[in-house]
Amino acid sequence: MSGLTIDEFRRIFFDLTESWSWEVQGFLDSNSFVHPIDSDTKVISTVFERMAAPALRSIAKKFGYRVELANQTTYPDFTMTNDTTNHRIALDIKTTYTRNRMVFTLGGYNSFLRNNTKNILYPYDTYGDHWVLGFVYSQLDHFTDYDLENLPKPGEISCPYKVETAFIREKHELCGLQAGSGNTKNIGSFVGLKPRDFEHGIGPFGAFSRAKEACDFYWANYEVYYLAIRSGDQLLSHADFQRFK
Repeated sequence: MSGLTIDEFRRIFFDLTESWSWEVQGFLDSNSFVHPIDSDTKVISTVFERMAAPALRSIAKKFGYRVELANQTTYPDFTMTNDTTNHRIALDIKTTYTRNRMVFTLGGYNSFLRNNTKNILYPYDTYGDHWVLGFVYSQLDHFTDYDLENLPKPGEISCPYKVETAFIREKHELCGLQAGSGNTKNIGSFVGLKPRDFEHGIGPFGAFSRAKEACDFYWANYEVYYLAIRSGDQLLSHADFQRFK
């Protein structure tokens, strides 16, 4: 199936948002007061999702795709479907903050990878592409606490974060070999040491000619392989993955 490519989407998206800082001051109420936000990842992910949506919709419209949103527990954040070509794209917004070893969590591995329709807007096998719009940000000073006598107006409050890099990648290129968030069943990315590592770095599945298939197979069977496969070399040499080379 032909359709919008990730290279086209990336180029146009960053052209449209070239002058954006991706920074917000807070929530503006109907009385024009600004209520500050903190640098919690869930809050900031929502900010980036809302800011990215208009550019994403403009690109989708240009290429004949309709855009649908999912609820908080359903993958992906945005589904783009071209009803003429039947090309369907999953786009997820992912964030992480700067630290010595940075990892993104890239969604669950015990849902739609194992059950084609679980926690996903459409069946997994109807999506032709899975992309990630990712942001790495620095956490700045905590916001000031305000009372009713000194609620700030627009321009009187600083953003609690600074975006270090933004990127658009194929999801399987970012995937690593270890779960990404403690006891929850989330896919972890490869480890980045610098924010821009995620712009061009390739995870262990990039060594396969059938990289996405290898990635999906590993994470659908994560409990079987995660103790035996701890490195890219072990992944490449494992008998069960020879068919993906």
